[in-house]
Amino acid sequence: MAAARKKSAHTAPAPPPRQDEAVLHCDEAVRRWLDHYWRKLRLPLHERASLALTQDRQEYMKWTGKRLHSMVLGCYCYLPAPALPPAPAAPGRSTSSTKTVKAREPLARRNARAAGTAPEQCLPGFEDTHNACPLQPGHRHLIFIEPDMQPQSIEVTVAHELIHLADRVNGTPRRHRHHGYDAIAADEAAVTGYGLEELRRLLHEESARRERQRRERRPIRYLYQCPNCGREYPRARRYSHAVSCSHCDKSYNPRFRLQLKTEEK
Repeated sequence: MAAARKKSAHTAPAPPPRQDEAVLHCDEAVRRWLDHYWRKLRLPLHERASLALTQDRQEYMKWTGKRLHSMVLGCYCYLPAPALPPAPAAPGRSTSSTKTVKAREPLARRNARAAGTAPEQCLPGFEDTHNACPLQPGHRHLIFIEPDMQPQSIEVTVAHELIHLADRVNGTPRRHRHHGYDAIAADEAAVTGYGLEELRRLLHEESARRERQRRERRPIRYLYQCPNCGREYPRARRYSHAVSCSHCDKSYNPRFRLQLKTEEK
């Protein structure tokens, strides 16, 4: 579905105070897998002080300033260092914000952009961290791990989120194209030793169990339908604003505005 644009309240990120070591609000199993895959991915030890990990959803949302969907089993967020005020410009020189941003851009990324090539992506665990793209001092790595999962799922979720962290440290952050079927999933299989089908089975089991728990708390009560293609959208709550069918148009389009078909009392 595609929602009509409306202003949303912005919550400023509030990460925990920095410490000499990582901030870890988690159980012993997560700590053990964190140490294991930190070594296996050859992540720099100095990045540990920038890490904050929690198994509390509300705490993670406070740290990041963003809403965390109830179906999310693990999440990684990179919080850049606070922006520094621009230095006074010399007489006769431009003070545009564009030049200020470029001056703070990592050298490896600037060189790659100038050459028209992206930095080479390496399989996590085999990259050269000495040549990694430098991060600005003051940045934070924030991770959430869902506590209510089977032990095997806890392990692979920790590894998965550390792969995202490794990508950021190496200057090659990636977005998911399809969870369980993209290059990140292949790296996860290589690092953990589990087969891709096993990882997909775990993801399906945990997602299905989470969905059952979610529906027990919030059963489906409303069914919306697209007037154009007939696609149906089940909902636990009414839409609070206009929503259109994303199958017919990725952006909001009033021609395909969803209509309430049924409502359970």
